[in-house]
Amino acid sequence: MAQTFTKPLGGWIATFQEAIGMSVPALAERLGVSRNSVYSSIQNEQAGTISLNQLDKMAEAMGGKLVYAIIPREGQVEEIVMAQARKKARRIIQRTRAHMALEEQTEGLRSQEEMVEELAGEIAREMPRDFWK
Repeated sequence: MAQTFTKPLGGWIATFQEAIGMSVPALAERLGVSRNSVYSSIQNEQAGTISLNQLDKMAEAMGGKLVYAIIPREGQVEEIVMAQARKKARRIIQRTRAHMALEEQTEGLRSQEEMVEELAGEIAREMPRDFWK
């Protein structure tokens, strides 16, 4: 899904401007700024330094709407949470099993992955303070 929203090579301003056939002078007039100011905004967007406020003003002046979002690179938000929960659970289980091995108490234990999945589910539900550490 994230690939659907890949920024166009020339940036969103220039791409939208071209799509609706609006010239730089017309956009500058609508914004009440100079042509150089519009060119600056386009360059700032391409450089990744434009403010969201400025991008929003540009979109509005062209009859568009700025949509700002953070989305997962792949999959669902829950998958990001579970990956972190599994990482924490794996560390806890490995430490626990190491202590148990030293005390020769490992006989009859479920597989490490089963234990990790169960503990990860609990950790994800509880979301302890140190969850992202």
